Amino acid sequence: MTKRFIALLAAGIAGTTLAQGPQAPRMTPEQAQQAMMQQQMLQMQLMSVMFDLRKSRHGFDETVNRIRDGAARRGWQIGEIKDVQSAMREAGAKDAKRMKVISLCPAGANDRVSKAGDGKAPPLPCRVTVFEGKDGAVHLVRMNVSNVARAMQGDLARTLAEIGAEEDALYKDIVE
Repeated sequence: MTKRFIALLAAGIAGTTLAQGPQAPRMTPEQAQQAMMQQQMLQMQLMSVMFDLRKSRHGFDETVNRIRDGAARRGWQIGEIKDVQSAMREAGAKDAKRMKVISLCPAGANDRVSKAGDGKAPPLPCRVTVFEGKDGAVHLVRMNVSNVARAMQGDLARTLAEIGAEEDALYKDIVE
């Protein structure tokens, strides 16, 4: 997984750099479209490694409540639960599906990441989004800290793996 993650990241960065560089080769419109499609595929592959998108075993409200209650039982820091559907409707979206963003983080997770990364690692986003799909099913998406850990080394890798395991335990009985 680590080699694949690093290869995808490197390819994405290289593609972006080449596309922006002053010496980018001239392409036909067809070649440019093909290159853009390849870049989008690489980005999608990278996102599939970095993010965990799962279907919930429960209804919308029960999923939100199980996440919140499970985090509280584990002593996690729980912040705001943002009702994105309401915000979208206020902005004029008529067909906005139910969506909530829950801010939550294992206790002290970002302090642990900062220490393990010698202050150079970015903080974790500490959020999960619960939403209804077009098919009416309830899904959740979050950063896959366990996969990100595999691309790191040393103390940071171990710390991220521990945090990832804590997160995976929370969601184990919620997702399919």
